[in-house]
Amino acid sequence: MQGLGTASRTRRFLVCLPFTLTALLALLGSGCSKSGPPMGRVSGKVTVKGAPLTKGTITFVPTDAARPNATSLISVDGAYNLQSREPGDGAELGDYQVVVSSVGNAEILDYIPKGKDAKKTAAIISPKYESADTSGLKATVKSGGNTFDFDLEP
Repeated sequence: MQGLGTASRTRRFLVCLPFTLTALLALLGSGCSKSGPPMGRVSGKVTVKGAPLTKGTITFVPTDAARPNATSLISVDGAYNLQSREPGDGAELGDYQVVVSSVGNAEILDYIPKGKDAKKTAAIISPKYESADTSGLKATVKSGGNTFDFDLEP
């Protein structure tokens, strides 16, 4: 009787084996199918004299023009989380100059009817931070998680 049970289990194992191997290969293959350059996740906080910058954008401009910019909105607590192609994907590995703008989203997207004056937006930070040539802010993105905090002058 015991030999029959073992044969039955062996037969069941052999029948299920191809399905199990196919599922395993599909799972392993799906993790390796993502292509593209190596990326590092990048987040941090932007402050002005220690207080959170409550609106604006931060952009990492690569020193190598072959790489794309990575950018993020700055939240009300000063936090940001960069993206290059997809939300939260970070930035390609390498050196960057950092640009910060304190103009909020609503101010960028406000519709100005014909004949009306544009709203004047008070600068929260120095205009020097709006250019890669003058900001003086730099970062090197490495594999894995990267945290870059910037404390700006008004």
